[in-house]
Amino acid sequence: MSSAINPNSAVPLYKQIANVIAQDIKDGKYNYGDRLPSELTLKDTFGVSRITIRAAISELMEEGLLVRSQGKGTFIAQPKAIMPASDHPGFTQSCLLAGRTPSTKLLSIDYTYPSPAECLFLNLNETDKVIVSKRLRFIENYPTVIETNHYITDFDFLFNEDLNGSLFEILSSHDIYVTESRRTLEICTATRAEADMLEIKTNTPLLLFKDMQIDQNGRPIYISKQLYTTERMAFYL
Repeated sequence: MSSAINPNSAVPLYKQIANVIAQDIKDGKYNYGDRLPSELTLKDTFGVSRITIRAAISELMEEGLLVRSQGKGTFIAQPKAIMPASDHPGFTQSCLLAGRTPSTKLLSIDYTYPSPAECLFLNLNETDKVIVSKRLRFIENYPTVIETNHYITDFDFLFNEDLNGSLFEILSSHDIYVTESRRTLEICTATRAEADMLEIKTNTPLLLFKDMQIDQNGRPIYISKQLYTTERMAFYL
């Protein structure tokens, strides 16, 4: 670790130290999951007070470069995937464009009765059925999204498709293209079941995206609910 700091600089010492550590992370001197040297070690390395080291660490935690584990120490945080806040061009393609490897695990697919909101958007009667699929989606093998989709029954071909991949690619193979999406965003907290799937703590804040998807013919085709853990990704607008 480079320890070159300038006590005479107008830049506060803690910011200089934070910049040094950040540069070391960028240069690959630390890898994701590596434990940062202890506060005492850093104090001796930089020749500053422990309070200064703590301020530098806090700065890096706010930037998402470090994460603290109670009783274990401070570790290099997994870089977040930067994704578009819109639903275009879809999860798989967005990951690939961000240089990340996506994967998907189909949890279930079945028929169910629609909710009042689904009846209204999908132009269904309460006695009609919808297809519901639940998938767990990963970035670099880390569970990141729980996706639940409700489709019109015209989509029963999905039972014969491999839903462990891109849904948009499957739809396009059937000449179906999502051309309009009405998206809302809410904040919620993880239930115990959701936390177990996402490997996070219960009540961790999640981003809840709800999408009402419309095809190229102006036909409402499905409603999607996606729970994102922000520990592993961020969005741009």
